[in-house]
Amino acid sequence: MTFNFGHIAHALGKEGSEMDRIIFMNFDDFISINSALLEKTGLSLYRSDSYDHPFVKVANVDRSTWVDSGMRALCLLIGKSKDEDQILGDRQFDVKRDRRVGFVDVAYGGEDENAIGASHYGADTSETSKLVNSELNKLLKKYAHKGVFDVAGNPVKNYYWTDGALESGKNWHRFLGHGVRKPRNVNPGYRPMLD
Repeated sequence: MTFNFGHIAHALGKEGSEMDRIIFMNFDDFISINSALLEKTGLSLYRSDSYDHPFVKVANVDRSTWVDSGMRALCLLIGKSKDEDQILGDRQFDVKRDRRVGFVDVAYGGEDENAIGASHYGADTSETSKLVNSELNKLLKKYAHKGVFDVAGNPVKNYYWTDGALESGKNWHRFLGHGVRKPRNVNPGYRPMLD
């Protein structure tokens, strides 16, 4: 069996996957890093609260911009205003990955009383993604640390973590458990690779 990933913008070979970033951080760090990222790149933020809602351009970015409305499937995209016609108008469900080329998908990993989920920046190989990646790398050098160990003690060098995540004292999981999986958040997860 063979798979064709050509229609998926974020799966176009090795280079695209190297542009993705996984970061363990608390919500305040998420807001700070993304606000700085928007300011440094001059790009725009687009938000859709659920699969049934269209993307809208966020005119005034503040704390509430980044908060999940609770409708499930919040999607945040960073991109150029000149490309926004690709994503505006239709429901999030109908804006497939081929229309999201040139936009970086930003997802907060979440947090509960026991754990922090990993935040994710999903990028393709577009010029916009390269700009975001370049500026995000600078911000990560300033505000984060590189490298974690997985639960088995194996090093994962391309994951990042912030001091806020460490100071929380919570477990770090790639995906935060919800519903029937929520009790798993008490289990140990990733831990920092300290200098």
